[in-house]
Amino acid sequence: MGDLRTSEAQRKAVREYEKNNYRLNIVFPKGTKERIEALKLSKTNSAFIRDTVLSKLDELEKILK
Repeated sequence: MGDLRTSEAQRKAVREYEKNNYRLNIVFPKGTKERIEALKLSKTNSAFIRDTVLSKLDELEKILK
């Protein structure tokens, strides 16, 4: 039972990843997933949301400067 399922190197890599990234749990209205998928983009829903938010954030920062 003392065996860990992940190696120390893997746990270290996860800690480094988490240090350099911000995790945000958000809830969208029902049907949002289907709307995104209907666009048939060549990226995941998460990638689409991340890219869209970062793009809008860049746009707003330029306007507000």
